[in-house]
Amino acid sequence: MRTVIVRLGFVVFAILFILTGADTARADKRVALVVGNSAYKNIARLDNPANDAKLMANTLRRLGFTLIGNGAQIDLDKAAFDNAAQNFGRQLQGADVGLFYYAGHGVQVSGANYLVPVNANPTREADVDFQMVDVNVVLRQMQGSGTKLNLVVLDACRNNPFVAGSMRAVNRGLAQMYAPEGTLISYATQPGAVAQDGADGNSPYTKALAQTMGKPGLDIFQAFNEVGVVVKRSTGGAQQPWVSSSPIDGTFYFVAPVSGAPAGVASNPGREDEATQAWAAAKDTTSAAVLEAFVKRFPDSFYAELARARLEELKKSQIATVAPPAPLSPRNAPQSDPRDANGLTNLALQYEEGEGRPKNEAEAARLYRKAADLGNRQATLNLGTLYHDGRGVDQNYAEALRLFQKAADMGDPQAMTNVGVMYAHGEGVPKNGPEAVRWYKKAAEAGHPAGTTYLGLAYEKGELISKDYAEAARLYRKAADLGNRQAILNLGTMYYRGRGVPQSYDEALRLFRQAADMGDPQAMNNIGVMYSEGQGVPKNDAEANRWYQKATNSGQR
Repeated sequence: MRTVIVRLGFVVFAILFILTGADTARADKRVALVVGNSAYKNIARLDNPANDAKLMANTLRRLGFTLIGNGAQIDLDKAAFDNAAQNFGRQLQGADVGLFYYAGHGVQVSGANYLVPVNANPTREADVDFQMVDVNVVLRQMQGSGTKLNLVVLDACRNNPFVAGSMRAVNRGLAQMYAPEGTLISYATQPGAVAQDGADGNSPYTKALAQTMGKPGLDIFQAFNEVGVVVKRSTGGAQQPWVSSSPIDGTFYFVAPVSGAPAGVASNPGREDEATQAWAAAKDTTSAAVLEAFVKRFPDSFYAELARARLEELKKSQIATVAPPAPLSPRNAPQSDPRDANGLTNLALQYEEGEGRPKNEAEAARLYRKAADLGNRQATLNLGTLYHDGRGVDQNYAEALRLFQKAADMGDPQAMTNVGVMYAHGEGVPKNGPEAVRWYKKAAEAGHPAGTTYLGLAYEKGELISKDYAEAARLYRKAADLGNRQAILNLGTMYYRGRGVPQSYDEALRLFRQAADMGDPQAMNNIGVMYSEGQGVPKNDAEANRWYQKATNSGQR
């Protein structure tokens, strides 16, 4: 019998430490919701939004953003869109930067902008309030979160899909919106104009944005200005992106400036042209060697991501050429004993993850429920996670909390941690810092690395309990000794800052290297800063750049 895989539930660490200067380190939690609607059911399909959303999600993940739903949200109907927007608002609590990206049909009705779910089919103007998503609804989710900076990116004004006379109030393009405080809104084209969908798999706007975001040292205004210039040139002046913003306090970079290089230095246009020409020759190849050579030659170009995706497709097709064993007939197929809770849980996990069986989260939830009813702790935890995330079942925080508490009562430390997170965020219960800390302490006492790290974070931030840097460092060290990567990173930052421990660049560097060896891109970036500034090591810009590149290539995994 296969051993039940222990899941981490829905826990996402609430802080990432980014070193940005000689003597500063700032907390920079970035959260993004990325939506791409292509497969419309009642109006004209669009070829590229799903591709655009996937490209943007991959780009943002590499830039340190936590993605709602763990990736691009593709082809959302109205209910799914509403749930995603609401979940986005919840996850933004305590974040520094929020970003909403949408690609698909968008319309302007009576001066308001609406995003079009895939099942929309309005027959009169009044239907838009119930069948579409008002951009202002998403803006309100962002405004109420307490973020320092909100970014709204709309690649949504491709054309007007509604031509019926009853929808005569639908105007060309999107309307200009006034950005609330601390907000920048970027449109793929000018208000009232129509953006191009693109002829090569991505829209001109999203392609330019994904490429520009990864350039070090461009603040958001420089970045979006460069995007506008690139799109205007690539479309022969037919499309000109537009930005609306309010005053923004401070400076934000998608990628921080590399020490020693002036911010905003433009990349080599000759190099970009060379990559474009090379990709035109290589994009249809069936040779993995050619694609690998392209990635090696142009690792930082926009087309490198496309080359990597093409490589993955080739690998899958090569695997598929090996004849699979003949499928078992239903009567011969192995069946899980309905009384075997572990077997049911393993089978549910296969359906949830799509490993060995077609992915089917509804079937996973059904099987987890059967196993949970038989008293299986892991199934109870996993079913709670599905209710929390709204996967395979309707999202229900109250039911998620009930299941987590049930698993916690059975001794599951991950469930204890999850209960703490829900009290900390006010999900399914009123927000309650002391109760969250109580649950974190129970998980930590049970030796759970994530619960211990969360408890350390509570002491460091001082939002749920009185701030105590020494206790935070002690807890981080305990979780680090248990192999928790985030705790190792956070403890390194404590040594870097001299919080709760004597300041020691040597110890900070050792811990950052340990986290980097475990694949942490933020630790790699921190090492780059220390080499750039000569902290704990001789100043070495070449070595700093090597670590910055490793961090960029590694992304947020």
